[in-house]
Amino acid sequence: MPATPENPSAPTDVTPPGETVAVADEALSVSPAELLARLDERLKNGDGDWKTAVLETIGHWPAATEEHNGSTLAYQIGSEAFDWRLLARRIIESVTSGPSDAEWHEWLDTPELFAGFDEPTFKRALGVDKFRANLNFFYGVWVEQALVTAVQEEIVKRRVASGRAPTDERCDEAYPRLYGAPCEELWDRYSTEHGIGPARPGWRHQDERSLADDDGFTYWLFKRRIERLDPARVASDTRKGLGQLEKMRQAHEKRRKLMRDGSSA
Repeated sequence: MPATPENPSAPTDVTPPGETVAVADEALSVSPAELLARLDERLKNGDGDWKTAVLETIGHWPAATEEHNGSTLAYQIGSEAFDWRLLARRIIESVTSGPSDAEWHEWLDTPELFAGFDEPTFKRALGVDKFRANLNFFYGVWVEQALVTAVQEEIVKRRVASGRAPTDERCDEAYPRLYGAPCEELWDRYSTEHGIGPARPGWRHQDERSLADDDGFTYWLFKRRIERLDPARVASDTRKGLGQLEKMRQAHEKRRKLMRDGSSA
């Protein structure tokens, strides 16, 4: 059963924060190049649904981190959370056959937990370990980011309702409410724990942070929130984050409809 704002704990396969998930334990003898060649052949021959083919390739992908086109791609956070979408983008961009850019952007940009599949099919394609690690990423990064946005919006609404002008201070206020300290202080703690060096002179740390740094920081905040707060508050916050994510999904669908209507006019 998919997670919803009314049912924030489903599915129940999420690994407790701190426990590791072996997300790269399948087909270790198969290289990425060989997997891409097999996928390209499947796509060229029209062998089944292309989305399923990509997910099954992800299920067998042996690398948790790799260098690709001059960038370091980190598909997992520690040994707990797995970003299948980042790997899917790398895979789709590396084959010559398959979907159009519009098709795969539409698939990967929609914030749905199982990307349009039912839960058993999605789990079967990814494999149990990557499936569980993906749930950790969904709740620990996507929902957590949505929760921060929801709290920031609440702060803005309260400021406007009281006759004050909205300011960027809402960002500073959201982090103490959720995590017990200002964002900069939390980042300093996280970067010290994970050996991330300070920004170069004249640069802000945000200017030099990678996507992996941001996702890792968000997941760290997620674990901190769960450790700090009582279960009832955690469940309430999770519902809030899921509700915000659903609003984002609906806005995404509305934009897509407007674009389709505009292109067909």
